[in-house]
Amino acid sequence: MNRDSLTPDLHERARMLIALSGPQEISTRDQSWLAAHLDSCASCREFAERTRETIRALRASPVMASANLVSATRARVRQRSQELLRRQERLRVIWVCSAAVTVCTAVNTLLLWRGVAWAIDQWANQQWLPSGLSAPLWMTVFLVFCFMPALVTGILLLARGTYFTDHTGSYQD
Repeated sequence: MNRDSLTPDLHERARMLIALSGPQEISTRDQSWLAAHLDSCASCREFAERTRETIRALRASPVMASANLVSATRARVRQRSQELLRRQERLRVIWVCSAAVTVCTAVNTLLLWRGVAWAIDQWANQQWLPSGLSAPLWMTVFLVFCFMPALVTGILLLARGTYFTDHTGSYQD
């Protein structure tokens, strides 16, 4: 009987280890098993030699990209770079505007709060407040009207931003 026909899985294992020995590191145990197998098996030794020759031939032949491929790749890289820069600039503007709006809102709210509190005290002392309306109710109404423009503006800006983005998430100019 032919030894090759009795153990086809050993030859498959050897061929897989030969194929993996180039791009990946195989363990020392597998390396020693493969070396012993190649010493005793002529067909696997021939396969390993042909594989080495093929790899050498492939490495020796230069691979050149066409001019069209190079220019198309450069154009796409440039376009993507510009998209990322525009996105970064938009985010920077959004952060600066958000910080400015937050500071202005805080200052205006503080000033308006004190002004409304003073007006409510004046009205309460002169009994100008309508009956049944207390100072906490007026302050609640003030807070609602104070924050409502910011909420509406945020919702409108969010809707506008969603409208102007395409399905990939990039901004349409």
